[in-house]
Amino acid sequence: MPKGKQLFLTDRDLAVLQSLYRFRYLRATQLVALLQPKSQKRFIERLGDLYHETGLINRPTAQWRRFDARYQPIVYELSSKGLALLDSQGEPPPRSVTFSVGAMVSPAPQFEHAMMIVDALVEAELSVRKVPGQRFVPVDEILERMPARSAVRGAPRHPITAPVMIRPNPHMPSVTKPMATHLIPDALYGIEHLIDGQERYRFYALECEFKNPNRRSTTRLSSTALKRAAYEAFIAERGFRKAWGIPNLEVRVIKRGNCVH
Repeated sequence: MPKGKQLFLTDRDLAVLQSLYRFRYLRATQLVALLQPKSQKRFIERLGDLYHETGLINRPTAQWRRFDARYQPIVYELSSKGLALLDSQGEPPPRSVTFSVGAMVSPAPQFEHAMMIVDALVEAELSVRKVPGQRFVPVDEILERMPARSAVRGAPRHPITAPVMIRPNPHMPSVTKPMATHLIPDALYGIEHLIDGQERYRFYALECEFKNPNRRSTTRLSSTALKRAAYEAFIAERGFRKAWGIPNLEVRVIKRGNCVH
């Protein structure tokens, strides 16, 4: 329950709201790592005040489903009140996920799946920060430069949907003729490298396999093998240039704690 504390919002409080807008969900420990407060203890207490006293941030109820939830860092998200405050401050920061709060074109995936995506992206950004001359490129920067294109017929409405043609191959015996389908990565991001004064980029499609089986007997349902075949065809045909306007692409697949490049 709120205690009626009189709080004055600080620049760091605004940075908390901006970070939650960028990633949708963040653990308290991830906010600490991203914002680097001088006192971790006071920062965690401040998060509690922002939740209890101001209502600018929420604690998603889905996190309490875990049997060990009370022993894990608390997960926060931006509230509608917090989003309204950010809007009043001007242009919001570029999003790192397409399912950011307020983004109606891309609904958030299941909470556990969403946290896998967030964990991977936060890890990538923190790793980039440690290397001089590198910068994390969020999906909103890619969307800004994406070429205009018509919607992919039969595909869900999503900002990074990309068409692809899978042809018969030994890895997918169920594909007996060319099959038109589409890709929707769980996340899309890049890393900017400053080399000899010039900006170079590497781009990554992130796939977090939470419950997807390795194979299915039909191509009508998603599977890891079907996604792999789709990405192989997509990269071989350089579909990323036409769909997303980027010069290269690598796929990063994460399966419950295991990262496969």
